[in-house]
Amino acid sequence: MDDLLVALRAVVALAAVLGLLLFLSRRLQKSQNAGGNPLAGLMPKKLARLTELRPPKTASGAKPRAEKITVVARSGIGGKAQLVVAEFGGIRYVLGVTEHGINVVDTQEAPLVEDDEVDETAGVADELPNDIVDRALRSVA
Repeated sequence: MDDLLVALRAVVALAAVLGLLLFLSRRLQKSQNAGGNPLAGLMPKKLARLTELRPPKTASGAKPRAEKITVVARSGIGGKAQLVVAEFGGIRYVLGVTEHGINVVDTQEAPLVEDDEVDETAGVADELPNDIVDRALRSVA
C-alpha cells in the first residue's frame, strides 16, 4: 500500500511540473511573438506595464551603433581551407578558416580611406588584401 502511495505522489508531482513547464513556455512564446521582452510574459500584467513606461538604460543615452563585419578578401589555400581578410572596428583580421574551425592568423589596423578616394582606389583595393594575405602566409610558413 505504501509503494502505491509513493508512486501516486510521484506521478502527481511529475504532472504538476510538466503542467507548469507547459504554462511557462506558452507565456514566453506569446510575449516573444508580441515583440517585447521575452521575460515580460512571466510577470503580472500590471508590473509588465510599469517596465514598459521606463525607457531602457544606455550608457551614453544614444542608441548603440551596430558594427559591420566586412570580408575584404578570400584566398583558397587547400581543398577546404582558406585565408579570409575581414574588417571590423577599424582592424583587419586575417583568419584561417577550415571545416574544423576559425583561427586568427594576423591583425593590423585598416587603412583610412576617404570618401574621395573610394572611386579612385577601386582597382588598388585588390592589391591591399593580397599584401596582408602574403604576410600571413609568410608568418605561417
